[in-house]
Amino acid sequence: MRARGTTGFFTLGVRSDQYHLPHPRLGLPVILLLRRVLMKAFEKLRDRGFPLAAEREDRITEQLFNVLENDLRQTGEVIGFNSAFYDRVVRHAEVTNYNGEKLAKTPDLSFKLRHGESESRPVLSSHDALFVECKPVDGDHAAGSAYCDDGLIRFVNGDYAWAMQDAMMLGYVRNGRSIAGHLVPAMAASARQQSLAVVQQLQPCEEAGAATCAEAEAVYLSRHRRAFTWPDGKGPATDITVFHLWHRCE
Repeated sequence: MRARGTTGFFTLGVRSDQYHLPHPRLGLPVILLLRRVLMKAFEKLRDRGFPLAAEREDRITEQLFNVLENDLRQTGEVIGFNSAFYDRVVRHAEVTNYNGEKLAKTPDLSFKLRHGESESRPVLSSHDALFVECKPVDGDHAAGSAYCDDGLIRFVNGDYAWAMQDAMMLGYVRNGRSIAGHLVPAMAASARQQSLAVVQQLQPCEEAGAATCAEAEAVYLSRHRRAFTWPDGKGPATDITVFHLWHRCE
């Protein structure tokens, strides 16, 4: 695909008939597996004395990444997550937005499944992953402005995960913040309903493995309409489902 943006021409590297949009859904089993992986990474950070309650967002994300990639993916300690099934976990990978006008968007984390040689996947490999945006939610970082307006919006406007149907928000939660008490009312505000193009309100995932536990809230999900058009005449972008994982960092 060649298109003109603010930076000139760009290409996705393949002919339009060599990939499909949207990419296939990752599926809830993948989301819940990666939830277990993230919870194990947080557990290891606690066991090693990392001060989750005091550290800033970038430092927490850096240390999570180190455990995810250098420990858990190598050892396979969490069954199903290992170097045979997953490519290297990436932190701040530079990706273009949906029309190539923003050349260096950097999701906080991305998880990319490996697929067997016999499995034909007509996708854009560079945009085929679970992209994760991490945000603190506490007294200095509101669920509305920081989490929604600076984070969640990036999945709605086509900056992140524009070829995908699923994405993840990971909250670093302090000061007693909760999804029901803070994120639900923040997203219910009429202006935010419009800016986030909410078509399915926040709701808890009812599947086993998604429930509240000592360190994390239950998994919630919301669905959002995307107003942009895909490249190469692929039509209007479909909705995106965002999974919300809030981990207690008190």
